[in-house]
Amino acid sequence: MRSSCLILTFAFVVCLVQPSLASQSGEEWNKTYGGPYGDGVWALQPTKDGNYILVGFTGSLGQRSDLWLLKVSESGNELWSKVLGGAGEDIGYAVHESQNGGFILAGSTDSYGIGKERFWLLKVDANGSILWDRVFGGFVSSSGDGAWSTDETADGGVVAVGYTQSMGAGGKDLWLIKTDSAGNKIWDRLFGGSKAAVGMSWVQTREGGYLITVRTKSFGSGGDDIWLLKVDDQGREQWNMTFGGQNDDAGLQVLELEDGYAITGRTESFGAKKAFLLKIGPQGQKVWEKTYGENTSGISVQSTPDHGFIIAGRSDTTNRGREALIIKTDPSGNKEWMMTLGGLADDTATYVASSGLNYALAGITNSFGAGAEDAWLAKLTNPSEPLASRF
Repeated sequence: MRSSCLILTFAFVVCLVQPSLASQSGEEWNKTYGGPYGDGVWALQPTKDGNYILVGFTGSLGQRSDLWLLKVSESGNELWSKVLGGAGEDIGYAVHESQNGGFILAGSTDSYGIGKERFWLLKVDANGSILWDRVFGGFVSSSGDGAWSTDETADGGVVAVGYTQSMGAGGKDLWLIKTDSAGNKIWDRLFGGSKAAVGMSWVQTREGGYLITVRTKSFGSGGDDIWLLKVDDQGREQWNMTFGGQNDDAGLQVLELEDGYAITGRTESFGAKKAFLLKIGPQGQKVWEKTYGENTSGISVQSTPDHGFIIAGRSDTTNRGREALIIKTDPSGNKEWMMTLGGLADDTATYVASSGLNYALAGITNSFGAGAEDAWLAKLTNPSEPLASRF
């Protein structure tokens, strides 16, 4: 196996570990956004007009730490940004473009409602102005409630998953909320046991209902385990499965496929912490599982045109600190190439979007930008010539 590192524009370090440099993924550009304090991106989505929408947090532009919504052009130049929140800490974890324009956002707020942290859903128009926002939960002074993932449903409503400590069986429980198109709650469901269960990601399935990936300590083999929960379109459980070993395992994003689902995350049950990709069938049966590298984590996954997968996450190294990680696999999850992006400080890739052979990678960088943490977006492509000839 061969390892290569290149110093790119702005002293960005790209390292590849793979048998050949041919047809590697290369950086077209990278941009940072933010000010002197902590800023970052947790999710992104390509928009219908060919640009990108990003959501995360800013400590540089608001009152304290606020939800930050940022739209940028296809070349990464800022088009507009909105800072949403109040005097407390507010953050956005998910963003999706609405069917009829605008964007659906999910996160947590410490500025509105009662208690330390609340489950927060918002809809904004195409320019980022709030159309409605809804706060759910509260009444506790500890970690409270929050939303990790949201999207519109086929009927025009909104579903979000996250966690609650305001109610439930104990500790954090999975909280699933369905609203109408105006953000009014239609129903909600709680799932969990005596220990923590946090809903991380969900998809609306072709046959109806939703599949949710949950991080739980209540069920499974030990430590944190991956809990997959399938519910119908009213949030009623249809089946559930757990995956994992004696140590901590977490599934962070789920993706629907034509013949099942793919989940990425991290596992510590097979030696060192490793990024993994798990494929399951329509009823939750394991088809295959692959792990990649050591001291790595998968955070986001998307399909690629060749029916393979692109995974974004992080790699923890002893000599270079934390670096953003990108892994390309074939349809069976076998690694085709693996690349890290980063500088001299800590950097993490939190979300990846795929469009043909182009990949947009969002995250948080401490290596570049205006200071402290900065929001970060990089554009990657698959060149036909070796990477080394491009820089």
